[in-house]
Amino acid sequence: MKKILILLLFISIKTTAQTLPDFVSPAGRTKVFETRGDLDKDGIDEVIMAFNTNKKTDRMGYSRELYICKIISGKVKLWKKNTSVLWNSEDCGFCTDNGIDLSIVIKNNTIIIQQTFWHNTRHTSKYKNIYRYQNNDWFLIGSTYKDSYNCGYQHIYDINFSTKQVNVNFDNEDCEDEAPEYKPIRRAFKYPFKSVPKMDGFTPGKNEIKIPNSDQFFYY
Repeated sequence: MKKILILLLFISIKTTAQTLPDFVSPAGRTKVFETRGDLDKDGIDEVIMAFNTNKKTDRMGYSRELYICKIISGKVKLWKKNTSVLWNSEDCGFCTDNGIDLSIVIKNNTIIIQQTFWHNTRHTSKYKNIYRYQNNDWFLIGSTYKDSYNCGYQHIYDINFSTKQVNVNFDNEDCEDEAPEYKPIRRAFKYPFKSVPKMDGFTPGKNEIKIPNSDQFFYY
């Protein structure tokens, strides 16, 4: 039985190697991020790279592309290319000298991408999105959006698309010594998402849905 499993694994790796094209660093692009980690539970690290393209839009900088690659027999193979989940290089509002705040981490066989938009020096919108390979495609399985205003408020919208669970927290704060205490608002509910969103075509911060039986909305 063990020999059969090893044979099947060898056949699978060989078939994948024949199917996936070699990764070639895209012409006219500038690499801005690279990280490694195991995404398919085979004990071999995959490679994720983010590139600035040579396409620039007004005030938003260069568009960005995400590349997910496998290492097969020592060769880097292109597994997935995505052009929607990364914001443009200067799509960060009141930008710092380093431009957009971008973090990409591989954890628990998922890709976690965090990006920050600065409305001003006190107000930030932070998006954390979790992607996983399942059912032969890449899907958005989790999203957390934190809208924070220093000495004002912090609103958090957390979504688990696999379970359809949505948690919304509204916290206000006032830095004045004698400010009245504010009671946080917590809402937890199931939302009837028709399906788990796919990675392709999804852009963080572009989705707004009305909370059932409420005048408020949640975002991802």
